[in-house]
Parts: sequence; C-alpha cells; structure tokens
Amino acid sequence: MDRSAIVCFVLCFIMSSSTVLVVQDTSRDDPPLDDSYTFQSSTAYNGNYTIQGQAFLNFSAPIAASSSLSATWFAQATVSDDYGTGLLENQSLGLRAQIDLYLGDSDGWVDSSEADNFAAMVASARNWTDAAVGGCCTFDYIPMNAPSGNEVSVVSPLTGPVNATNGTWGWSESADLTGVTDGRTMRVLDLPRVGALIEELPLSITLPENWEVQFSPMIEIFSGEPRNFTVNRTQAPVAYNIRITIGENFPPSISASRFPATSSSVALDRPSSFSAVCNDGPLESPVIEWSVSKDESLITTFQNPWFEFSPADHGFSHGDVASVAATCTDSHGMASHWYDNVGIDGVPPEWTGGLLVDTDSEQRVHDLSKYVIEVDAGSELVFDVNGSDELGLPVKLELFTNISEGWRQYGVQQKTFQFTANQGAGVNGAHLSIDERHQSKDPTMLSMLLQLSDDAGNIAFQEWVIRVLDASPPTIIMDVAVDGILFEPDDEIHENDAILLVFSKSFDDLDAIENLTWSVSLDGVDLVTNGGWSSIETIELENTSLGLGGHEVIATATDSSGNTRTESYELTVHPTKGAHLIVIEKSHSGGVDIGSSMTFTVLIENQGSDPAFARVCLEGNCSRYENFPGATLEDGATSSTIKFEFVPVNESLEGLQVEWDSAIAGTNGVIPLEYSINQGTLASEGSQSGALVVAFLLTIAMLYAIGKSSADS
Repeated sequence: MDRSAIVCFVLCFIMSSSTVLVVQDTSRDDPPLDDSYTFQSSTAYNGNYTIQGQAFLNFSAPIAASSSLSATWFAQATVSDDYGTGLLENQSLGLRAQIDLYLGDSDGWVDSSEADNFAAMVASARNWTDAAVGGCCTFDYIPMNAPSGNEVSVVSPLTGPVNATNGTWGWSESADLTGVTDGRTMRVLDLPRVGALIEELPLSITLPENWEVQFSPMIEIFSGEPRNFTVNRTQAPVAYNIRITIGENFPPSISASRFPATSSSVALDRPSSFSAVCNDGPLESPVIEWSVSKDESLITTFQNPWFEFSPADHGFSHGDVASVAATCTDSHGMASHWYDNVGIDGVPPEWTGGLLVDTDSEQRVHDLSKYVIEVDAGSELVFDVNGSDELGLPVKLELFTNISEGWRQYGVQQKTFQFTANQGAGVNGAHLSIDERHQSKDPTMLSMLLQLSDDAGNIAFQEWVIRVLDASPPTIIMDVAVDGILFEPDDEIHENDAILLVFSKSFDDLDAIENLTWSVSLDGVDLVTNGGWSSIETIELENTSLGLGGHEVIATATDSSGNTRTESYELTVHPTKGAHLIVIEKSHSGGVDIGSSMTFTVLIENQGSDPAFARVCLEGNCSRYENFPGATLEDGATSSTIKFEFVPVNESLEGLQVEWDSAIAGTNGVIPLEYSINQGTLASEGSQSGALVVAFLLTIAMLYAIGKSSADS
C-alpha cells in the first residue's frame, strides 16, 4: 500500500471516528507546533481550549534484533483560532489578531494572503525529519527518522474580520519512518511528552503481528488491545517521556485449583468449584474456557474464571472419572491449558465410637443411639471416634459444641474428643442482680455435632443434645452489718455493737432461693435449723452476748437436688469503741478527823479501745492526771490507780469526783464518788476500813461502861 492510500484510509477513519480529545485550560494559550516551543501562560482569554484530531504510528513490518525497521506516521489536527500561537509574538492577542498584526497590514481584517502566509509558517514549523522532535517517537533509545521529510498540508484560518469567532484552522501530516534496533530481546519505544501541541492528540499505535505491549510505568493512560492501543499523552501526570516495552507475544500462563482441595476425588452430590487465573500483558484480557468430559465425551463447557460442578447433575455416578480442562486464550489466539482427572465418590464416610461420662463418683458409658445425653454438671465427657472410608482415604473428624463461641476439636481417622459439661451463662451467678439470681433457671442444654468428611468432600454427621443436670451446691455469701452499716474489709466489730448477719447475696445455680433449706449456728449454738429463706436472709445478733475474741458462724444450704454446701465465717470482737472508764474500788488511808490530812485511792479500769487521762478532784483541788491505755483484744481492759491527798472539811465530802478526757476518742466525762465522814470517821459503802473504825469505837464504849459499873459497885 503506497503512502497516498494510507493517508486516505486514515483520513476516512478520522471522519468516521467518534474519538475526540477536548482539553480545557484557561491558564495557557495554544501550544507550539513542535517541541522548540513551550506552553505559554495567558490570562487574556477564557473559555474552552479545543483540539480535535488523532495521530497514528503503524509498525507493519516484522521487528528483529540488530536490524532496521520501518513505520508510517500520520496526524491530523483541528484547532480553534480564538487563541494565539507561540509561532508569533503577543500570543495573548489571539491568532487572528496576531496574523493581521505580524503577517498583514494591521487593517483589522485577515485576508487570503495573510492566511496563506500563516499556513506557510505552520508547514515550515512541522517540516521535520527527526521523529522525536516532531512529537512522534524514539525506538531503542534512538530517534526514528523521516528520510523523505514530513509531508504537511495546512488548512488556513478563514478570511474575515479579526474579531470573528468560532473559526478553526488545522493541518495534517504524514511520513515514512525508519529506525534501528539493538541486540536485546525486548524493544523499547519512547513517546515524547514535553508540552508540544501534537502531544494533545491521542496516539494510536499498531504493532506487527504477534507483537504486544508488555510493560509501561504509565499503563493507566493506555487503552485498547495489546497490539492495537492508544496512548492519551494529555493524561500523563508528569512532563516526561512515556516509555513502552514491547515484545513478541507468548502464550499466557495459567494456574488453576479445585475446592475442596482433595487429592483425587470429588463428591457425587456436592458441588466442587474450579477456578483459574491467567497472567499476560497489561492490556491483555485472556479468555478462560472450561470443559468437562466423561469417557472422552464432552459433557459441558463454561466460559468464566471459575465454575461449580456437581457430578450428579451431569449424569455421573459413583466410580466414574471426570476430565476437567481449562484453556486460557489471548487476543493473538495463543493458548495455555490445565487438566485434572478426578474420580467421583458417592459414598459418605462412616464412624464407630463410644462416649464415656466421668463424674467424681462414677464412670458410665452412654448409649449414643439416644439423642439426649444427661450428665451432671462438671462431668468430663470422653468421646472416642474412628472414621472409615470405602476408598480407604483419610477421614477428617470434627466435633462442634456450643460450650463457648467457636469451640471445635479436630482429628483425622481417629480422635479422642474431651470436654467438661458445666452449666452455662444462663444460670444464676454473682454477675446477676440480687433479684435475678434468686429466680429459678432452666438447666443448660448443650448441642454436640460430630462431622465426618472424606477426601472427596462427602460429609456425614450426627448430632446430640446434652442436658446438664444440677450437681452444684448453693453458693453461700454472708455479709455482716454493724449498727445498720455493711461491714467493710478494714472495719472491726466491737463489744456492744448491733450485729446483723446478711445472706441476701447467696444463690443456687438453678433453684429459686425460696427452695433452699438453711441452718446457721454461732459458736456451736443453733440460730436456724432447717429453715427457709425468710429465717436466714438476715439474722440479728444484737441481743446475743459476744465476748472479746473470735467467734465462728457456720452456714449450711441444701438445694432441691440434695446438693449441700457448708461455709464457716470468723467474727472477731474487739473492745468497745472509745474510752469507757469504770471505778472498780475506792479506799483511803491517813487521818480520820475533819481537818486531818488523808490519802484517797481509786482503782479505775478503761474498758474502751481508746486511751484516756483521769484525775480525782474535790472542790477545785485535784490530783495529777494518770494515763489509762485503751483495752486490747489480747490483754483486755487496762486498769490504773489514782491517789489523791487532801484535808476533808466536812463529813459528806460532797463534790468528790473523777474527771477524765480522751483526745483520740474526742470524749470526756465525770464520775461522782460518794464518800462521807460520820463523827469524825470516813465511811464508805462497802469500805472495810470504815467498819473497823466503827468496831473500834464500840469496843471503847463497852470498856468504858464496864469500868464505870465496877467503880459504882
């Protein structure tokens, strides 16, 4: 085909093609016609910058290493004349004004001679022999060449006034190109992207038969097929050569797989899936086609990357062989193949086994033919399973339960499954509110599923229900309230505290709280015997005398199934809080007459846990303070003596008292002391010294009477 025929063919293609490239850019004027010019910025005009056309690069002859090559080039462009050109000065004036000013007579009119002068300027600018300079291409790093030059045909702007609008101009060009290749297997084609106007046209490239695009870092701006493709250079993200690696086509590579990934068989009545992946050039979209045959007879075909195949739906029987083939074909018609011959297995696997239920008290074998398995809570279930397959292939064993989310155990051919059956989250527990945990709950029902699968994907399974019986005793939780306030870990119980035993937080896993039977004892003395919930929920100990030291509370609860729990709690009673001073004994020594000095002694005991100071006073006259340490759990109350020397001024000793103060307890007080002087003698209730004085006076009186009687006689 000669050049004129090629040009005619390309022009006809352009006129019939809907491919149009529209570039909108308000920040630049008309790009130059070759790469000796660069884009120039202009703000004098607004609107759409429109270029229409197409460029073609055709490699029709074979390409070989270290040899010459040839190609044809054609381009056609139509450009709006609303914008200026870089070929003339003052681009911002617009093309028509530029022509009138610099190629004409500045009369405001573009005449035919002025238009022809501009056409000649364009033809000269596009007259190139270096294809890289002309905006076409470089092959194997060497610019292609147009030995006969580039034939250019320019369509001049329309004649008329300078301010005419909607006019266009354009040109078409064609050239026969030559180049050379180097000695490598892969060929490299570079397209310039430097900002020339010719680069705004989509460039369609045709490679020789069996050649294709194999790589480009800017492949995202390519479209079309591996051998016939278009490069939209205007979409290139950077101003840099667009490099394309091309080479001879090779068949695509294919990889395929079958699921389930069995060794040699598929299930008769269960679907198996086949999938394939083809790898080829970046613009290649290979076609994947599947075929299924039986005894060399085609059964069915699929055209898709994957398909599902259920042998029973296509007339296969147990023992047949299915031949599956995948073919991957590229756009050149070259293909790769994958094959798989699989046996058809229609017999599911079988199993034998036994279930042993192990509790604290016994071991028993459960009859697996019964759907419901009843076990006590906390029982250990030991399930021995042996799987078998007709073809002697491995059998996968899986046991599923809902003991916890995702619970699963796995084995092959033989497996001992083992787990513990406990009451589940639906029973009573400390996580529930007190009202909720006191309600009755249903026993836990667990599901157990044994699933067997053979190498072909046949599945057999059996399911059971496990009813977990009540084997757990009640949970006893005892709180202590002291003076109406719940006991905290750092708190202490003191003498004379009002103590309340609180069992409200207790519960049974299944029974309602009212269905439990309770017994409670304190230090071996029964407080409640076989009582109901009303007798145990709270027990008052405020009227029970608890001495210093440790005391033991024992609580026992039994549910309706006979499960019993006993808990013991230690209560430690500490001395009374604060300072509590008590006069134990009073005595005196010294003078016995009013006005005589005497010593008064008081024995005082501090039964409280806080220390205090005390003194004896009489009408403002006081002894010194004495220290009374607080009582302790180990030693009990502490005692000390206060001695007070004074001279009595009356018989009654009115105002005699003990004054005490405790800074730690923040309390103080006065203890009155009752003493009297009778006829010059101190008397005190219960005082041994007072009784001796009275006896002495009576003796003196009796001796006086006897003596007088003797004298009279």
